Amino acid sequence: MNGSCLCGDVRYELKLDHINMYQCHCEQCRKQTGTASSCGSVVRDEVFVWLSGEGNIGVWEKDSGFTSHFCRSCGSSVPNKFRGYPYYWIPVGTLDSANVVTVANLYSCEKARWSNVVSGVNSYETKPSIKSLVKLLVDTDSE
Repeated sequence: MNGSCLCGDVRYELKLDHINMYQCHCEQCRKQTGTASSCGSVVRDEVFVWLSGEGNIGVWEKDSGFTSHFCRSCGSSVPNKFRGYPYYWIPVGTLDSANVVTVANLYSCEKARWSNVVSGVNSYETKPSIKSLVKLLVDTDSE
């Protein structure tokens, strides 16, 4: 399963047949994406491979520690390594094609009133612990 930024400079591969995804409805994710929710996943280091453009990735960090990794050419979100963990965060919309299963909805209490995104699947009022999120996304039959 391959993915890339909008211009194709940053490319990566996931050695997976399908991927589990969460949708985050928090204000930060809505503002970062300009959409009703951010669609992301977490994968183990060993299934992730950079194919090109890793040197073209920019990083913006908020005082809270929230980071945004993006292609410097087109601005698209791109995968990034979890700080201190053997995982990568994957912006699911960057996958060229994928068999995706939604397994969780985060910050359902902050869901935009105008959003028609169905947020009932494993709905969390806030963010679950990293351990819980990894269990939902990674420690299943997806790998």
